[in-house]
Amino acid sequence: MAALFAPERGRLRLPADRLAALFLAVLLPGRGPLPGDPPTAAELVDLFLHGALAPNDQEKHP
Repeated sequence: MAALFAPERGRLRLPADRLAALFLAVLLPGRGPLPGDPPTAAELVDLFLHGALAPNDQEKHP
């Protein structure tokens, strides 16, 4: 899953492996333990509201 995020590595708000874990936590909540720390509610809400990509310069300064 993390490899799918890799082409956009420079634009991601979080490391690709963390985004993959968060995506799987949302997609398959009963799938079992995730690698690393379990996602916090704040991380999941932030990902849902703001997505995986960091804003570009144009979005930062409208």
